[in-house]
Amino acid sequence: RSRSIPTDIPWIISKTKINRVYATGATAYKYYQMFNYPLTGIEAVRLPSTSPANAAMSIDRLVEEYKAIAR
Repeated sequence: RSRSIPTDIPWIISKTKINRVYATGATAYKYYQMFNYPLTGIEAVRLPSTSPANAAMSIDRLVEEYKAIAR
């Protein structure tokens, strides 16, 4: 059985000036919050998935949601 290994985001953050984290989709958000938030203290902003499987969301609504990055 394979095991997922999270990216060492805390190390990346410690070497940069990153002060915001954005997660695209519920699964990315869930795993960031589970594995990395306790180590970084930076809560992720959950954005909608850009996957074609998320076809229920219009492009206009996706654009609005992603404007959070510019704020």
